[in-house]
Formats: sequence, structure tokens, C-alpha cells
Amino acid sequence: MGTRLNKNILWTYFEGRATPIQKQLILEWLESETNREIFYRMLNEWEKENLQFQPIVEEDFERLTQKLSDPTLLLTELPTKPVEMRKNYKIWIAAASVIFLLVGCWWAQDLLLYKTYTTGFGQIQTLRLPDDSRVVLNANSTLQVPRFTFLSNHREVKLSGEAEFSVVHTVDHRRFLVRTPDQLEVEVLGTEFLVYSRGYGSKVALSHGKVKLRHLKHQKSVDIRPGDVITMNAQGHFQLQPNQNITEQTAWKEQRFVFNRTPLFEIARKIKEQFGVTVQIPDSALAVRQLSGNYPATNAEELLQMMTRLLDLQLQRPEESVVILSEK
Repeated sequence: MGTRLNKNILWTYFEGRATPIQKQLILEWLESETNREIFYRMLNEWEKENLQFQPIVEEDFERLTQKLSDPTLLLTELPTKPVEMRKNYKIWIAAASVIFLLVGCWWAQDLLLYKTYTTGFGQIQTLRLPDDSRVVLNANSTLQVPRFTFLSNHREVKLSGEAEFSVVHTVDHRRFLVRTPDQLEVEVLGTEFLVYSRGYGSKVALSHGKVKLRHLKHQKSVDIRPGDVITMNAQGHFQLQPNQNITEQTAWKEQRFVFNRTPLFEIARKIKEQFGVTVQIPDSALAVRQLSGNYPATNAEELLQMMTRLLDLQLQRPEESVVILSEK
């Protein structure tokens, strides 16, 4: 901000006509010691050029005569506006500094406490955790792993997206916890399982061992066994599907898609999650049409072409999306 602009804004503030945005701008500008000195100089200049009263000579002479005759009247109140403003701005600057520090610490706490792994669309990554547990992170997913594991008596990671976990048992029997944004907590001691958590709810599929699921907000919990697939909706309600083929749940590790009478709108959602391609199905009757089978696909185009061939569909490609229509 140039000197001329500084003067205009500051003089507007001294006149009591500054907008909230201008006041905030001045507060940020006053963080500099050099700018504070300029502020007080300009305040002094403004006060000299903008007298706050018009002198009346006769009354002033009479008042001066009274003061000379009574020395106690000489102890008049001195102008304190510059001193008070200096004091107030020091308080404001100190308070703002504390707020900025707290906000900065809150914003950076995940960066300081967790190491974050993120996969892009179509990317699959295998990770080895400090306790030697293995994680296969699906596309468009994020996993946060604590940097300072010695500070806790359990092992905890945060997942947004989808991942398969192979958790090792530790000699001190420390629990392994997976937490998701929708308040789902998965607790294990040593096992293999899959966790899915996106905007549509969460899902856990157990391959080996034993897992306890808990909704932290509603304090609901359930134990599941190998072969169980359990889903949780936004209200925290669990739905159990026992005796499932767990390998179908992790087919994405081999870049395969397994559908079992799956509606097209769910397949479109899966394409969006996996590859970042938005698929629209305007026809509601077409959206609920189902598809079954095991299909390899390394990108969205391969999956879309397979669907169009099998179901006699046509594709339109408006800007930044794909529209699926019936061939008829």
C-alpha cells in the first residue's frame, strides 16, 4: 500500500468514517513497528490540521485570568487521545497476535501430529506403517498416521476414502483404531479388514480376525466376524451382511470392478470416486438398471465403454462430464 493511500485511509479513520474493511486493513498494517510510527506521525499531523474546536478569544482570556488567580485550576486534563490510541492499539495487536497464533496452531496441528498419505484418482498405494502393519490405499483417499506413537497407549489412524488393512499384533497388545470423518471407529488387535468411508456412508468388510465397530456420537457398537460386511448410514445405523465374498470388496486392488445386480447410478458414483469423472444419468428408469459381472478397468473410459456395449447405451460428453443415455 503506497504512502498516499495510507494517508487517505488513515485520515478517513481519524475522522470516524472508516469502513470495517478499512479498520481491519489498518489493524493488519499496524503489525509493523515502522508502520506504527507512521501512524502516530500522521495522527499528530491530522490533529494539527483538523482542530476539534473553534477558539472564542473573550472566553479564553477570561478562563486564563481565572487560572492565574487560582493555581489549582492549572491542573486541567491534558489531551490523551494519542496516548490512549497507542495503548489501545497495543492491546489490539497483542490480542490479534494471540488469535493468529491459536488459529495457526489449530490449522497446523494435523501437519505436526500426523503424516498424511493421499492418493489421486486412479492411483493405488501400498504403505507400511511404523508397527509393520500394511495398508493398501485406494484411489481418491487420505490416510493420516500419527508421528509420535509413543504418546499414546493405542495405535490410531484416520481414513477418508477406502483402504485395506493388514494389522500386526504387538507384544504390548496395543489396540489398533481406524477412525473416519462420520464418527465410525474400527477397533482391532490383529486382523485383515477393509474400511470404506466417503460421503455416502461407511462400510467395513472383515477377512480375518475380529473387529468391533463403534459410532462415537451415538455410542452404538457391534462385533463382526470373518465374512461379514457391515454398512453404516449417516444416522449411525448398522446393517450386517454375513457370509460375503470379501475378495469382491477388495477387487479394486487388482483394478477390477465386481458388480452384483448393481444399479447404474451406484456404478456412476463409483466412477466418480475412483477416477474423478462425473457421470450423469438423466433417465431415472435407466439409472436403476442393474449390471452384474467382474470387469477389469484401469480408467473411467474402459469401464464406460464396457457398460455401453453390454447394455446398448450411448454416451454424450458435455463439458467436464459424461451423460449416459439409452440407445433407443
